Amino acid sequence: MRLDHLPGRRMEFDFGQVQVDYPDGRRTTDVLSGVWTYSNCPFLMALPSQRTESILEGMSRAFEFFACVPREVWWDNPRAVTIEILRGRDRTLNPAYAALASHYRFDPLFCMPARGQEKSDVEQSVFALERRACTPVPRADDLADLNRQLLAFCMAERDRVVAHQSVTIGVNFEAEKPHALPLAAHRFDACIRRAGLVDKYQTVLFETNRYSVPHGAAFAPVTVKAYVDRVAIVHKGQVVAEHPRGYGRHESFIDPLHFVAALLRKPAWLDHVPAMRDWNLPESFDRLRKAFEAHHGPRAGDRHYIRVLQLLMRHPAERIDRVIGMLIHTPALTAERIAQTVDRLAGQDGAEPSSILTEQQNQAARRVQVPMPDLRRFDRLLSEHSFEGDQTHECDHPGTADDAVAASSENTSIADDAERVCQARPGGGGEGRELRIVSAAAQ
Repeated sequence: MRLDHLPGRRMEFDFGQVQVDYPDGRRTTDVLSGVWTYSNCPFLMALPSQRTESILEGMSRAFEFFACVPREVWWDNPRAVTIEILRGRDRTLNPAYAALASHYRFDPLFCMPARGQEKSDVEQSVFALERRACTPVPRADDLADLNRQLLAFCMAERDRVVAHQSVTIGVNFEAEKPHALPLAAHRFDACIRRAGLVDKYQTVLFETNRYSVPHGAAFAPVTVKAYVDRVAIVHKGQVVAEHPRGYGRHESFIDPLHFVAALLRKPAWLDHVPAMRDWNLPESFDRLRKAFEAHHGPRAGDRHYIRVLQLLMRHPAERIDRVIGMLIHTPALTAERIAQTVDRLAGQDGAEPSSILTEQQNQAARRVQVPMPDLRRFDRLLSEHSFEGDQTHECDHPGTADDAVAASSENTSIADDAERVCQARPGGGGEGRELRIVSAAAQ
């Protein structure tokens, strides 16, 4: 029998594949397809893979595109969404997908195995993608360009009238939208998380690829957050590094800024480490290094050049490039002079160098704690202090240090009115000293 779904209740998702002509040739591209079963309103998004992070990103974008969330989301049984098929329709969800369902508050449901007809709407949407949206083969510069074309197709579909309907898809969707769930206040963090350990090369391994981190995170446990287009590395609750996502095998993604702090100890890295040697800096940096070597010699010149590179941790390369152009022909050029000029220029631009700190440095500064002074030690020094000889003097406190603290707390008015100073006056015969209490008022 023909099914009749309630408005705002159900949405179906599935993946399709289409051929796309990119500048480097024709490639097969994965496209996530989603459709509302009441209005047949579609959503299409090209993604680099069919992995879990791609599903999280695509569904989050779909909900934002519709500005509402269905009460039920139906899938087949892909391993990226469900990791175990139990009895009947029970499933063990992928933890990341379970978090997505909890965030947007929809009910995750699944078809029976090998029963794709249970979500026939999205199956027809995949066929429509191949037949109408991607015939002839589309041309695109990249995935972003292809997604702009796919979203334009989705908007155009709202003017189409589906069979057995009297109004357009767009009209039906506007009637369906009030019955759906509201969009969450915050966007879901569409990534998968993996624990990692930074090695001695300041890199962390994720899916056969290595990503660099700053020197402060070396040998430390970190969390790798893998998004569709990037990889973020979290150390002590802060993102310390971000790199483009690598989908190849045994690739290295190295940020030279993560290693400039150690360059003064390892100056040979400038010429023998590919990440440093192939660093894409403005052309003025190369001229500056040659000028330093001509003025100060190879070794001293490299040290000056390294100090200038370390300015990149606090200033943008454009600002340093501007200062180098101003001072490159100055006689006796030094790194200190360049640093002073860059700091002064930063102040004129309204960005003080002291405020241009990395988040890691800010966190380190906030972790510094100064202990409160222990006044009992000060009182103990006063009570146990002895003058010349072994005699007991009248200004020595007869009690303990704790008694002195208690006494001082009980007589705060006396302590506020006068400052008690023990002054020694020589006595007769050289045996002991006479002590006198002089108030601050009397002085």
